[in-house]
Amino acid sequence: MAFAGNVDELALLQAVRLKERVGSAVLAEHLGVSASSGQAAYDALITQGKAEEVADGKISLTDAGLKELEDQLDAERVSIDEDSIAEVYERFEPLHEQFVEVVEEADVPGLKVLDAKAADVFDDLSAFVPRLSRYQDLFADALAKVDAGDTKWIAEPVIDSYATVWNELRQEMIALVP
Repeated sequence: MAFAGNVDELALLQAVRLKERVGSAVLAEHLGVSASSGQAAYDALITQGKAEEVADGKISLTDAGLKELEDQLDAERVSIDEDSIAEVYERFEPLHEQFVEVVEEADVPGLKVLDAKAADVFDDLSAFVPRLSRYQDLFADALAKVDAGDTKWIAEPVIDSYATVWNELRQEMIALVP
């Protein structure tokens, strides 16, 4: 559902929940929208009482925002084939074990191999839950920055590093699996 700033409201609410405390610039980058769209969505969440400022320039969801998020996630789950999502998750879990090793060692070549292996899983996941396709762009962005020599994009927690994106997508998948 389009929201303020032409942002998908479910993706927006879920991003705020997953990040816990987030500013408009990070939301815009995470959602792949302009800074002005990110700010419009941020402001609308506050105006509608779905989020509140918790720190300088950062918001968290209110109880009303969490309720709206759960309602929208429930509606989304109804349209998803549970068996297909379970199969995608079964293919993902062995990759997660490899991911943990790669990140602990900050193994750039291993990260590239893992990314290539995970591509089919993420393609299938995106086919079943189109809202999650944005994560593939976030993986590509983080990997490009790692390739350029900036290794903080492997696992830095306060940015959309490869590890941050992976863990957020894993949380999304766990919530979808019956």
